[in-house]
Amino acid sequence: MRANAPLKLAMRIGSEYRVTAITGRHWASFADRNRLDPERVIARIDELAGRLPAAFRSAADDADVVVLGSELPGRLADRVSKHAERCRAALARR
Repeated sequence: MRANAPLKLAMRIGSEYRVTAITGRHWASFADRNRLDPERVIARIDELAGRLPAAFRSAADDADVVVLGSELPGRLADRVSKHAERCRAALARR
């Protein structure tokens, strides 16, 4: 992968492969194509994105991880939190 290349999914959401370009509109299209309720799909994705940062933080703060003495788990938890926040904001765009 090239440096600074957009992160792409193996399968599209709606019509979009680029992770940073996926919005609620794409998820609604995905839901329609799969005969799912778009509102329920979007609500579930929002819920998961809302829970993800705490789950990563909890794992990073686990004693078995802390004892390793690495800063990586905390940095990863911070990055996941920022990404989840951006995803939730994009999800609201339709």
